[in-house]
Amino acid sequence: MIGDRKPSLEHPLLGRITYVSRYWEGHVRLDGFETPFQLIVRAGPDGPSEKQVAAMARLASDSARIRREASAPMIEVHRESGLVPGGLGADLERIWDTLEPEQVELSNEDYYRDGRIAVLLIFGSLQEPDFAPAIETADGRFVQVLGGT
Repeated sequence: MIGDRKPSLEHPLLGRITYVSRYWEGHVRLDGFETPFQLIVRAGPDGPSEKQVAAMARLASDSARIRREASAPMIEVHRESGLVPGGLGADLERIWDTLEPEQVELSNEDYYRDGRIAVLLIFGSLQEPDFAPAIETADGRFVQVLGGT
């Protein structure tokens, strides 16, 4: 039925996104990661805010650097969860071989309660299906790696 069509828009940074009751969804590719992430944007029917777009733009322009910055903390989160893969050696980047990009969640201004925008890069573990660590950024800047159990 025509009335059941979900609103969508073509955004220059976010690509094609579709409104699904209190959030927008789509897919996004980021430098440093081979496969695209599902994209969730916490925004109303008017679409992403300027602050959300600015946070995502910073993340997109720095995503390869953020990945490198998150490598050691990502290994530590794996270590704390008892999931350090064998054969890592000194190459911190090898941790990414055990993870699959799943979702980028772009929060609204309420997440931190101070106006900053959280952008979370969530990964699925190829070792343990119930383990989904995430890189937390604020306004597109690296904050920490979150354990995902």
